[in-house]
Amino acid sequence: MFAGAVVVVWEGMEGAGKTTLMRRVGEILSSRGYRVSYYKTPSETPTGRFAAEFGNKPGTDPLTRMLLFLANTSSDSRIMREKILEEKPRYFFIDRYYLCSITYGMAYARLQGAEVTSEDFLSLVKVVEKLGSKIFLEPDLHVIVDVEEPVRLRRLERRGGGGRLDEELERSTRMQEYVREFYRVFHEWRRGGSMWVENVEGLLDETAGRVAEKILQLETG
Repeated sequence: MFAGAVVVVWEGMEGAGKTTLMRRVGEILSSRGYRVSYYKTPSETPTGRFAAEFGNKPGTDPLTRMLLFLANTSSDSRIMREKILEEKPRYFFIDRYYLCSITYGMAYARLQGAEVTSEDFLSLVKVVEKLGSKIFLEPDLHVIVDVEEPVRLRRLERRGGGGRLDEELERSTRMQEYVREFYRVFHEWRRGGSMWVENVEGLLDETAGRVAEKILQLETG
């Protein structure tokens, strides 16, 4: 917790319905009288705009891309702290954080042929968390959202696209398999502070209710 706020980080595969689920859970908590605040990365700050623009240009290498997005999550942590102090929410939801930068960066590196193992991934997470122990907000819970691949691809198809690198990676089943693998490694490593959610199509309210109850239990143990 930071300044009385329970910090929940939302992660997952592209097209899994993460943001929609996050907002629905927020509505449930708000209906019970709790104040919920949100923050999304990459943001509209200078580092967020640069990461989104340069990091998603076709041809940007995996390491550069990962470091750009990681820089945004690190830099924006100060803004997140200020937002919590100003708005005084009971729950603070972060739509992708440093874990996303590492997960997608390592997955993209593997897609490009780098011999990146699950052990390499977890080692980098540990190093970044150690280096950022005074910078990052410490999540009370990571909610990792997944969905069946045909559903994921169908949702992405409805979005359309403009040829950006992130859109290409979103539509790559192989890339998302690597993403899923690394998220699974993290989930198993931090099982007590991580919740894996299968966001079954047509069951949004049921799934959101289950996640909301899990979040409410954080304060009771």
